[in-house]
Amino acid sequence: MAIDQNKSNQDGSHIKPSGLLRAASKVGGWTMLSRILGFVRDILLARVLGAGILADAFFVAFKLPNFFRRMFAEGTLTVALVPVLSDERRKGEQSAHAFLNALATLLLIILTLFTLLGMLLMPWLLYLFAPGFADEPDRWAIALELARWMFPYLGMISLAALAWAVLNTHKQFAVPAASPALLNIAIIFAAIVLAPLFENPAIALAIGVLIGGALQLAIQFPALKRIGWVPAISFDFQQPAIRETLRLFGPALLAIAAVQINILIGTILATLLETGAVSYLYYSDRIVQLPLALFGIAMSTALLPALSDHLSRGDQTAAADDLRSGLVWLTWITLPAVVGSFYLAEPIVVTLFERGAFSHADSIATAQTLKAYAVGLIAFCWVKLLASACYAEKDARAPMRYAAISVVVNILLAVILMQFWAYVGLALATSLAAFVNVILLYMRLTKTYGSLFTVDIAKRLATAVIACVVMLLYLVGLDMQWPFPANGLMQGIWISIAVFGATAVFFISAFVLGERKLLMKFFRRNHRAA
Repeated sequence: MAIDQNKSNQDGSHIKPSGLLRAASKVGGWTMLSRILGFVRDILLARVLGAGILADAFFVAFKLPNFFRRMFAEGTLTVALVPVLSDERRKGEQSAHAFLNALATLLLIILTLFTLLGMLLMPWLLYLFAPGFADEPDRWAIALELARWMFPYLGMISLAALAWAVLNTHKQFAVPAASPALLNIAIIFAAIVLAPLFENPAIALAIGVLIGGALQLAIQFPALKRIGWVPAISFDFQQPAIRETLRLFGPALLAIAAVQINILIGTILATLLETGAVSYLYYSDRIVQLPLALFGIAMSTALLPALSDHLSRGDQTAAADDLRSGLVWLTWITLPAVVGSFYLAEPIVVTLFERGAFSHADSIATAQTLKAYAVGLIAFCWVKLLASACYAEKDARAPMRYAAISVVVNILLAVILMQFWAYVGLALATSLAAFVNVILLYMRLTKTYGSLFTVDIAKRLATAVIACVVMLLYLVGLDMQWPFPANGLMQGIWISIAVFGATAVFFISAFVLGERKLLMKFFRRNHRAA
């Protein structure tokens, strides 16, 4: 039954909109740092490995543990654990710690066995992920050695993901959000310091990956101790909470698998098109992933433990308030990113990638693909948030079903649209399929919360739209200076003026249009939090 959206929350325990946004901003800030370090890492990898056999072997080998990380850890483990842990904490911290000790022990056993088995069967795994390497003995041998070096990273990052989920449940977001930056720092260290010491520099980088995994895991223990949990071995696997976590884990895993299938199908279809299509999709996706991580993933990370906590106490009103606040803030802050990504697509791509073998024709093609992805950026963010709301209700089956439907829609649209717009059609199909997923998730959640949009929310979104129009006028005026000289420094200055200037225009416009109190409160609290 839908709740009464006008009912007030008596205990006032839910996260206020500014507090929820501040939590999301903390996650987004650390994510931004990690992405910047990631660009530095990629530059150094290119310098050390080039684009030949070593580079191919390293990236394929590193893909193996990361594929299983995406499938089994991080998001999957978080959405299965957080709602159950919130319930256990209502019974008392002792009950919660007993559950966590048993779950951590079970995960440690499974990861140890899986890692050893994976290293033993690595030739078969490598053939599955890179069958073309089998015909090139040198590249195959290097990739096999690197894959065995790096596969234990899976165990370390999965255990770290368990800690992230626990810390997020306690509303501790800084350490989980900062942890990924440590991997980039470790690889940068390996590229600068260790690589010159090795005959095969790729081995040094593989060691850097292991160092990064160890750092990501080690940094969790002081944070866990601060919230009162010191992990201990426990073989009490018969706890109902363990079974409940595993029950949620299965559908969440299938939902993640659907996303991976989507990516795989898109890559396969792109290989049927002209040379460069796969690269255009890859580079444009790299750009669109930044606002997705900063806004969509950050907000859903902050919202999941809040909703789980409210629902564990039976306070649907507080859950509805936080869900509506998160949705409107996410929409409000993503709209200018959509406009900016669409209008500035070409100068962004030129500034980031147009050098060396990457021609201006490649920039234009990648920019067109980026525009197609920008159409769906807000839907990509909504999916993250709305799926988290389902997981907070311990409903993992609905996101799984809707993800599967979106995969089918994506494939059908991709096959059709690629006939007219080639690789741009593939990107557009992904965007449109995301909107299908959003509609299904929204309809599911209205059964619990009623309409997620109120009159006040509509007014705030109208304010954001008007501010985006003003921002667009600024960009159109600035566009008279484009194209800028083919100089790296001038390109960087121009795009900086465009991006930061447009952001300032948006916030100033929103301030003038009536968001002054909320914006002042947000920036003041973020300044204190920093």
